[in-house]
Amino acid sequence: MDHSELQEDGTRVQILPIKTEGEDGQGAAWNDGSQAPKDIKDRTTTPYMTKYERARILGTRALQISMNAPVLVELEGETDPLVIAHKELVEKKIPLIIRRFLPDGSYEDWPAEDLIV
Repeated sequence: MDHSELQEDGTRVQILPIKTEGEDGQGAAWNDGSQAPKDIKDRTTTPYMTKYERARILGTRALQISMNAPVLVELEGETDPLVIAHKELVEKKIPLIIRRFLPDGSYEDWPAEDLIV
């Protein structure tokens, strides 16, 4: 069951929720049987969030917020889920992980708060 999608720039990306219990810090809990994830120190992809990842993160988080997920930032009258998701992104509070697949079959997991927007 692969929920990754091919983006316009030819890369495959998957959005995952951040695991809260028993997390090992490597993202290995989501290993789908392919190769092991890349270690945090050995990352090869850029630390910048692409426009495709940004769109996917904002859309996913806005959908969660619209379905009554807890909001992780202070609201100042905002009611639009997309505006709230953008505010969470700017404040680096989005609880999602971006999985970037590499040509050799391995992948790198990047928490959204670690990426430069």
